[in-house]
Amino acid sequence: MHPIEFKKKWKLTYDQLALVLGYPSNYTIRRWFRNGKNRRQPQNVVCVACRLLNDRWEKEGKVISSYFGQT
Repeated sequence: MHPIEFKKKWKLTYDQLALVLGYPSNYTIRRWFRNGKNRRQPQNVVCVACRLLNDRWEKEGKVISSYFGQT
């Protein structure tokens, strides 16, 4: 699942999306949403993480916390 779809589906802010994906700031996240030469594509591992989080949140409910800090 692309991070843009994930953000829209769960109504997340840039800061919340950065937190759950393990980014220290929202700078990289915002570049995924830009148009033009400054736009960046997320790595495949980010799309996989969004898919896994989506599946987990559909089962257990939305929890805004660091995905990588969970055991």
